[in-house]
Amino acid sequence: MRSDKKPGKLMKNQQKAGYLFVIPWVIGFIIFFLKPLVQSFWYSFNDVTMGTDGLESTFTGLENYKYLLLQDSSFLTNLWTVTSAMLRQVVICTVLSLFIAVVLVQKFRGRTLYRAILFLPIIMTSGVVYSMVGSVVGSAGLSGTGNAYLYSSSSLTTLMIQGGISRSVVTAITGFIDSIFSMIPNCGVPILLYISGLQKIPDSYYEAARIEGANSWEIFWRITVPKIAPVIFLNIVYIIVDATTAYGGTSGGNIMMAAIETMGFGKTMKFGMSSAMAWMYFGVTALFLLIAYLLLGKRANNIEN
Repeated sequence: MRSDKKPGKLMKNQQKAGYLFVIPWVIGFIIFFLKPLVQSFWYSFNDVTMGTDGLESTFTGLENYKYLLLQDSSFLTNLWTVTSAMLRQVVICTVLSLFIAVVLVQKFRGRTLYRAILFLPIIMTSGVVYSMVGSVVGSAGLSGTGNAYLYSSSSLTTLMIQGGISRSVVTAITGFIDSIFSMIPNCGVPILLYISGLQKIPDSYYEAARIEGANSWEIFWRITVPKIAPVIFLNIVYIIVDATTAYGGTSGGNIMMAAIETMGFGKTMKFGMSSAMAWMYFGVTALFLLIAYLLLGKRANNIEN
């Protein structure tokens, strides 16, 4: 056994491959995104207006941030709505994707077909296909949201209210049900990642556990979950980023993204205020990513190493 902590040859090759994989993104970020990112951060401390010679800025310090936190009644409400929806999506999509992946990784006839069927919602709710479906269906709920709002629980709401159930309870239940439909297209990528991680677990681990008398429940929690901890962390990061950067509009979706776009490119065209909203929203997203890393990232990194 190696007595030192230095990485071996295989680990070094994997690190080099990782750097080569990231380099194109880093180059693209520096060329196309770094300057607008710095400009938006500077704009968040200014009152930016459109003048005859382009954008004109007047330094105001933290006034934009103070206004959003202390005077704007909709900002914190929208932020809480999006954050709670994101946390709900992390829990549901992580558990649901893992359950489906565990089923699809088993050996049975038609496994590849079922995998393709579960990935279809991603294809049907993205890009040109999504726009074509929206134009054919003609539903207002499909336009500009980037999510599946074709279904709703309005009938269930009426039924439960007529049954004497409290409106707050009905709202919580129906909101949870409606969110499941919008989360289905977001579970395809996590399912594929889980399947890839599950297939890398050696069969000898499961065989040794069965010989020792472990049941399926014990095998799942003592072998499967620990070994795919890096994939679980990766999926949680993906779901957080995907949920917080999804498009939205008045009919549904990510209302924070819609509010930021409306503030900067709507009738008011307050670029400074829009930049402050974006940076505060980014800070909240980064905070949740940091929490995910502190809870799972270090452990996942130790398991992978």
